[in-house]
Amino acid sequence: MLIATLAGVKWHQNQQKNKIAEHESEQSVYVEAAIANTNQAFGLPMEKAGAIQDYAEFGKVARFANLFHSAIDYFAKPGTEVFAVADGEVYFSGAEGGYGALVVITHDRPGIYSLYGHVSAKRWLVEQGVQVKKGQLIGYTADTNEGYGIGVVPHLHFSIRLGNPEDYPNSGRDNWMTGYTQKHPAFYNFVDPEQFIQQTKIGHRE
Repeated sequence: MLIATLAGVKWHQNQQKNKIAEHESEQSVYVEAAIANTNQAFGLPMEKAGAIQDYAEFGKVARFANLFHSAIDYFAKPGTEVFAVADGEVYFSGAEGGYGALVVITHDRPGIYSLYGHVSAKRWLVEQGVQVKKGQLIGYTADTNEGYGIGVVPHLHFSIRLGNPEDYPNSGRDNWMTGYTQKHPAFYNFVDPEQFIQQTKIGHRE
């Protein structure tokens, strides 16, 4: 009975992996188009970036035990500088619940947006609606007591998503600023941030 149960679990896991791979393959057409439309290679949001939670990790944080992580989390001491990863317009900037503060930048030419969570609302923060350049300072990482979703380790929550924030709802696990998803984040048009950045560098020969 145990062997049959384990075999069933393994079969289900393989089915899920196949579905994810199939969807990412379909999504790659849009990702490649976005990269082709970029006029610059994207950069990292911090000078030194060491990941403490990867993109698409499942159930690592107790508060979000049954959810996938839609971003990559970089360890950063409070007050660490955060930079725009590419040219764009600040769609949102301000205090936002569990994030502490949040900055979202739209990059219209490739048709994507980047999200920077757990930035500080009590330190200087870029203004909403302004145009920013790649590498421009947009804020500083928050103290752990600035948002309930930050946890005990200070960090930057960084994601890249296809489309524009208006393409997504204002609530639910697929909302425009979500940090965790019920299914693999690729099903909600998120992409692996570091992989995307690396692909833009290859495309622009950096």
